[in-house]
Amino acid sequence: MLSMYPACFYKEKDGQYTVIFPDLNHLATCGTDLQDAMKMATNCLAGFLYEAKLSNEAVPEPSELNTIDVNEEYSDYAEAFV
Repeated sequence: MLSMYPACFYKEKDGQYTVIFPDLNHLATCGTDLQDAMKMATNCLAGFLYEAKLSNEAVPEPSELNTIDVNEEYSDYAEAFV
C-alpha cells in the first residue's frame, strides 16, 4: 500500500536538511543534502508506518499540502518547502 504524507524540508544554514512530518507527531529526520534528505524521509516514513501497522496503531489521514505552514514548524533555516 502506498502512503504519502506531507513533509516539511528545511535547508539549514550549513547546507544540510531537516525533514519534519507534521501529521505524524512531528516525526523528523535529516540529510546531508536534498537527495539524502529525500531518501532519509522515505525510509523514516516507511519505518514509522510499518511499526504502526505491526502495533495496530491508527495513523491520521494526511493533511492537504496547502494547509501546511513551513514557518510554523521550525524557525532557524535558510530555505523551506513542503
